Amino acid sequence: MAGGANESAFAAAYAVATGLLMMEPRITQEALERAVATVVAMPNFVHIDADRLRRELETNNNVHVAGYSVIDDRDFKAWIQSARETRQFEFWNRYRKYLELRKRMPHEVVEQLDGLTDDILDRLRDPHTEGEWDRRGLVVGDVQSGKTSNYTGLICKAVDAGYPLVIILAGVHNSLRSQTQIRLDEGFFGFDTRLNLRADQENQRIGAGALPGAPFLVAHSLTSSSDSGDFKLGTAQGTKVIPGGKDPVVLVVKKRVSILDNLYKWLAVRSEKEESMPGGRVIRGVPLLLIDDEADYASANTNEFRDSDGNIDEDANPTNTNKYIRRLLTLFEKSAYVGYTATPFANVFIHHEGWQTDVGEDLFPRSFIINIPAPTNYLGADKVFGLDRPGTEGESDGLPIIRPVLDAEPVFPPKHKKELQVAELPASLHEAILAFILACSARRARGDISVDNSMLVHVTRFTLVQQQVARLIDETMTDIRRQLEYPGTGGDALDRLETLWRNDFEAHGPLLRSMLEDHKLPPIGWDAVRAELFDAARRITVRQINGSAKDALDYAEHPDGLSVIAVGGDKLSRGLTLEGLSVSYFVRTSRMYDTLMQMGRWFGYRPGYADLCRLYTSPELVLWYRHIAVATSELREEFDLMYATGQTPDQFGNRVRAHPDGMLITAANKMRAAQQVRAGFSGTISETVSFDLSSAERNLEAFSNFLTNLPTAEVTDGRYVWDDVSGIDIAALMTRVETSRESWKANSRAIADYISDRVANGALEHWTVALLAGGRSGDVAHIGPYKVSLIKRTNKSVEQRGKYTIGRLVSPADEMIDLGKEEIQEALRQTIKAWEMKKPPKRDQPRDPSGPFIRRQRDSSRGLLLIYPIGTGSGQTPLMGFAVSFPWDMNAREIEYAENSVKQLEELFE
Repeated sequence: MAGGANESAFAAAYAVATGLLMMEPRITQEALERAVATVVAMPNFVHIDADRLRRELETNNNVHVAGYSVIDDRDFKAWIQSARETRQFEFWNRYRKYLELRKRMPHEVVEQLDGLTDDILDRLRDPHTEGEWDRRGLVVGDVQSGKTSNYTGLICKAVDAGYPLVIILAGVHNSLRSQTQIRLDEGFFGFDTRLNLRADQENQRIGAGALPGAPFLVAHSLTSSSDSGDFKLGTAQGTKVIPGGKDPVVLVVKKRVSILDNLYKWLAVRSEKEESMPGGRVIRGVPLLLIDDEADYASANTNEFRDSDGNIDEDANPTNTNKYIRRLLTLFEKSAYVGYTATPFANVFIHHEGWQTDVGEDLFPRSFIINIPAPTNYLGADKVFGLDRPGTEGESDGLPIIRPVLDAEPVFPPKHKKELQVAELPASLHEAILAFILACSARRARGDISVDNSMLVHVTRFTLVQQQVARLIDETMTDIRRQLEYPGTGGDALDRLETLWRNDFEAHGPLLRSMLEDHKLPPIGWDAVRAELFDAARRITVRQINGSAKDALDYAEHPDGLSVIAVGGDKLSRGLTLEGLSVSYFVRTSRMYDTLMQMGRWFGYRPGYADLCRLYTSPELVLWYRHIAVATSELREEFDLMYATGQTPDQFGNRVRAHPDGMLITAANKMRAAQQVRAGFSGTISETVSFDLSSAERNLEAFSNFLTNLPTAEVTDGRYVWDDVSGIDIAALMTRVETSRESWKANSRAIADYISDRVANGALEHWTVALLAGGRSGDVAHIGPYKVSLIKRTNKSVEQRGKYTIGRLVSPADEMIDLGKEEIQEALRQTIKAWEMKKPPKRDQPRDPSGPFIRRQRDSSRGLLLIYPIGTGSGQTPLMGFAVSFPWDMNAREIEYAENSVKQLEELFE
């Protein structure tokens, strides 16, 4: 059976097995085995790989989701359930079947998507609602976690409910716009828009439209997935399609000013004059749903919008893309805007009072913000980097799949020009290419023949340099294919492949599979991989990604699977999904933040091959991605707390803008709404995770002197604890401590200023100080008068001289050292209450209190200082790690970070 036909047969067998499982009252292992046995006994499926079918069913039915949380303005009335009684939700029902049967999406994930899209629609407006209305919302998910399928489901339900016009803003490059259109063609339209923009019974059905027995549903598009398929004014004017007419219209357009201007002109013809509206015109009776994909990119106004007195300037000119998006929204009497983003709450930095006379209010999500945690089968930063806090077993380990790139800088200097000549590839890139061949071969050995495989190479932003790199990679692949096809004709490719397999994939395989136990990954031997090497290698092509639609279309045009090494730079548009991505090679090519966000696309779903993935990148990028991932994680904890306490998007925006974690995002993304970097520490924890070894002696002396001046204490449970230490003494200690600029959140000067300010206002006067002395490093040292066992934290920056960077410092239990039993129980009760409020389905009930709820138990007079002496090797000066846990203080003011600290932080992101 041919590859494509074989994969189609497998998809059909999976659909039948899924249908059988849906009839089971509960999906158990026995029920799953029965379904597999029944299917493979059917005449049409006798050649199906039963083990693969069982493995995929086990994996997808072992996926669980955490409950999502919503904060909103409470200015809405739930309407979607009652609408179901009188309106047919045919687009949604068809799309749901498509996700379960064709995309093999886990049932629990689909259930969550159903509830989530209902909640979003409830917070918009029923399109039948009379009068003028304007709703603004934001959905925050993880990178490559399924945001497109989320808003496709939203579009299906919105059209079913009666929204006649939907516009999707899909990036700034043709590749992402085209890929988004393809997804909408498959999931919503059910036909190929390249062949016909209008719904017609004769259209070639694809995706949801090609399901057996699927109804033909009418919706028109004026855009297609072809390279030239973006919105064109002439095309629109030449059709009989009318927004707000009998049939719904859905458009996928780029965030380009010329496109948005033409779209406005086409729509404005149907408007009437209305002086009271921004822009002076309005379209009545046509509810608009505008979906902004990658809403953090190009949509925000980065121009100055305040006058010299710091007030909103209503005559200020916003950036063009931002202005044209707002023009579209204000043109409609009834409008709903939903942004989708994975960037850490960047849109919350939009000023909530931003307003200009001609385009109205800015895009701040004042109506609602929804935080969607990723399912358990999502391979994200927490798993890759091991971001969980240290527990009783020590540090949380990341997956051993990151390979440091130390030899790229001589070949690709950080500030190289477009004239750079590349004569040879770094050895690390040669190794990454071999790793990709091995990953493709191992997937074939597991039965994944007709699947997509991708490798991403990101080493330069210049097209001319990319061309040279692509040519050299192509030459390398040609030589490897020759050696594999004709053994004995010279070359050591096979030996290098075997060595890499045994030293890397085989050596790390058992640990990876144990850490990814729920992925059900069977071990593979070298002989099975070797047998597939040539077939895998000859399928691999090398492509230069330049932002055209062709980049996205190739996957759709290869039903037998496409294996590609994609060479790209800044034009590898954000949001573009590289199917079957297993190996990435990243070198910083432009601003740090842009590179980090592109690097983030590496995360996602890796069904059946998570243990084969590898990330080749510089230690610097890994460290800063960790910083941003930790900041994101802690801001999401803040989100859950504000959700549990009934806060609004405006209140959350104010909280994030004043949060030390928000400072990193502010400096990194150069957000205009936070012109001066200020932060308040109320209800936060600051911990040192980066150290300059040159400061070790001075910091040891500062902490030793501080502890010597405290009353003598006795060790209990591996800790020395002092109660009622003066806040003045804590502030004085912080002024003497030197913190690394990479430890941006634990900025000792800013912490000292904050404590001094609060003490002067009658708060933070009483502190608990704990010296953690029960470490496991095997080293001991004197810290003041106390002999302590140093704690162990692995150095994540061994390649950087003079630096020592760790993962997380504080164990959750340590932050409760100063709390009584009743306070701990209350923190846990509040944590569980917040979990109970989240929408089902959701993961297991939390067993420990979360940080924000712990900090709520202290009154504003009490602070906690945790001191962690870290061992770096026998005879070495210990590093004095510390963490400061601040109570909630409603009266606390923000502290302006020292100007040089802000500049240092910003320089890292240039």
